[in-house]
Amino acid sequence: MGITLNMRKMAYLTEGITYRELARKGELFFDRICEDPAVGFTDLPEQLIYLDHSDEALNRLPAGMETLYVLGIGGSALGTSMLLRAFPDSCRRRVVVVDNVDSDTIHRLLNEMEPEKSVLNVISKSGSTVEPLSLFSAFFAHLAEKLGEKEAFRRVVVTTDIKKGALRQLAEEKGLISLSIPNNVGGRFSVLTPVGLFPAMFAGIDPVHLLLGAKREKREGRGRAVCGAVLDYLSQEQNRNIKVLFPYCDRLKTFGDWYLQLFAESLGKLKNRRGMVVRSGQTGVVAVGVTDQHSQLQLYKEGPGDKSFFFFTVKEQKDVPIPAVFDNYSSFEVLRGKAFGELMQAEAEGTMQSLERNSLPVFEYQLEKLDGETLGALIFMFEMQTAITGYLMNVNPFDQPGVEEGKLIARKLLES
Repeated sequence: MGITLNMRKMAYLTEGITYRELARKGELFFDRICEDPAVGFTDLPEQLIYLDHSDEALNRLPAGMETLYVLGIGGSALGTSMLLRAFPDSCRRRVVVVDNVDSDTIHRLLNEMEPEKSVLNVISKSGSTVEPLSLFSAFFAHLAEKLGEKEAFRRVVVTTDIKKGALRQLAEEKGLISLSIPNNVGGRFSVLTPVGLFPAMFAGIDPVHLLLGAKREKREGRGRAVCGAVLDYLSQEQNRNIKVLFPYCDRLKTFGDWYLQLFAESLGKLKNRRGMVVRSGQTGVVAVGVTDQHSQLQLYKEGPGDKSFFFFTVKEQKDVPIPAVFDNYSSFEVLRGKAFGELMQAEAEGTMQSLERNSLPVFEYQLEKLDGETLGALIFMFEMQTAITGYLMNVNPFDQPGVEEGKLIARKLLES
């Protein structure tokens, strides 16, 4: 597992008393977060019990199950989507993440479902989130209509709070297969709980390597997490209010979506801990290399200088040579003897240098390879980095009052 944070030409941000003072605070916050019993995500790398629980749930399913429908939203869905996108070659069984209530999509999924081979995993920590509850109602009714209620219930896995909520009550009354989300782990930090572990194991992804990578990062990655947090803090101090994530690896695209939710909900706050109005946080954008060089780079290079750029590159990937079938045409000559890996690396480097020439802040996370341990390390690193950034900004990185208010308004509209 190798992750290197390259400062590129913006190394001056790590010089001077301001950076050193912030880094010292960040190191203290790292320890404080790890020691706080109210912050549970830091304990997850050592919690093998959730692997055991997920394995037991798998073994209780009827034989011959081929498709798992994950019915969740936000943190109950993005972590699973990230894992599926990162490791497609490991997926022996199909996992469909249903994370929206769009009726066209639901109609299509219900029509194509094979009920006798399907499992429903409804996920809601509170047990009261209307989106997964509505999805569960629709998908369960379809199963029950085709198989009968008894057989339908055998194909349900509930992931929710260990004691309270409507889903926990339903699971206990009907004797359903159920998994628990720790009380001190918020949804956007929950991918290393059964929220992400069970769907990954159903698909065929071995989550042990994720936990090993996260555990090693917790032990050895303090410097990366603190440095990243200080860079995020300084970027906002410089009014760079847009954070562009630029993964040059298709398998990391949904990692960008997961990370976007993580820092958006954690750091986008109206008030700080003192009750002062601060309207903190950055707007996140996922720009996939090479694709979005041809749709967004013009704006990034020559538009408003309000952005910071974080590139993700992978050194070791399966490589494919570019065949020399059209070398007699001049435009093809530059590709002679090259492979797609070289082309991708050249594109990434060219984009970074282009932005740097406009004095824009560019940082690169260079991965030796994208395997389970590396992704586990990235998960822990950015969860910790986000939490430290919140502490540096003096906001609570573990609540989401803006989201909760919207939920309440939606529920009142449904009740009217």
